[in-house]
Amino acid sequence: MPERRSRQLTLFLFFFLPLTLLLWQWQAGRDVQAETAVVTPTLLPTHTPTQTAVPPTATQTPTPTATQTPTLTATQTPTLTPTNTHTPTPTLTSTPTKTPTPIAKDCSQAPLRPEYRHYYLSGTPWPVPDPTVPGEHFWLERPFPGNGRFLINQSFPYGYDNNNRLLLHNGVDSAEKLGTPLLAVADGTVIIAQDDENDWFGWRCNWYGHLVVIQLDQTWLGQPVYVLYGHVLNITVTAGQRVHQGDQVAEVGFGGAALAPHLHLEVRVGQNAFGATRNPMLWLRPPETRGLLVGRLIDPLGRPWQGVRLDLVNDKGEIVATTWSYVDDPLDIVKINPDERWAENFVFSDVRPGSYVLYTKLQGVEYRLPVEIVGGQIQFAEITTEPYKTPTPTPVSEAQDAP
Repeated sequence: MPERRSRQLTLFLFFFLPLTLLLWQWQAGRDVQAETAVVTPTLLPTHTPTQTAVPPTATQTPTPTATQTPTLTATQTPTLTPTNTHTPTPTLTSTPTKTPTPIAKDCSQAPLRPEYRHYYLSGTPWPVPDPTVPGEHFWLERPFPGNGRFLINQSFPYGYDNNNRLLLHNGVDSAEKLGTPLLAVADGTVIIAQDDENDWFGWRCNWYGHLVVIQLDQTWLGQPVYVLYGHVLNITVTAGQRVHQGDQVAEVGFGGAALAPHLHLEVRVGQNAFGATRNPMLWLRPPETRGLLVGRLIDPLGRPWQGVRLDLVNDKGEIVATTWSYVDDPLDIVKINPDERWAENFVFSDVRPGSYVLYTKLQGVEYRLPVEIVGGQIQFAEITTEPYKTPTPTPVSEAQDAP
């Protein structure tokens, strides 16, 4: 009996136990394979969005009885020394050929912001002033409640691009608190009061967010005049509605290309189009405590200098105001248009009355022009620069030429 149990134990240890372990390992291996054979999902390619244009982020006066045009003096050694930054080397195009880029009005696409040119002499003569045209059209009142000044972002005036940081500006920006009432600047008829998410009223669709456009009762030289309020909210008028100066039309808001509350104001002449704007500061009535200086910066052939800094300097040698000459759009989309009377390519607005020196520097030459600002009026000034100087190439030394 003990021998039989001993044989059974031996058979179990040397045959059944190894077989049982072998079967268990085989089954365990199948279970592991089943757990690790997980289907890996295919990753879908991410959508690369089409690059869009860079969005921008910010007075009626009686006709002056006499517009004084002081004698221009070009000097190499200044008597007034305003704080001056580095002056870029101007460039010239001899025969510019504008080839407008056709733009399909497709809300899924937008033109890219071009590189604008500064300290650049255009090859095309600028319009000339027309003295037969009335000297003022200050038809627009302040679009906010109260009688204060209409303050704009002076670093981003009409016709400038904030030193190539933003899209060329075809209006002016005025910062006010969110919800500030916006008033009709003149009598007229509302022709647009809506969002532009699916409509192309600006550089692209959804450029203004919400906008109101009023067609004025008055016309300018037989052309209709429109005033556009951009980035507004809580519109209180509808298309076709008559409004009178002072009626509320909306509130200050944001949207579209604007991330912070402010009013973007445009004046359009001839047609309600993005490329038909004028400088709004020549249409808004200034208070008697402020005046305007409009001017021209041209070469002897009447060609405009573009993107050039100009300063107003007081009798203490301090810069009290700065602006820039109008910049051109190489795509010919944002058209910067001068006034028929002044044919200006720069404007100083909201300037205290007094005596100043208009200062600029081009091609190493400093220009100073005495000007007098009168409250509630426009004054005119023109600087004709020396002829364009072709940069002299730096000669290569003989040592560099040697093999």
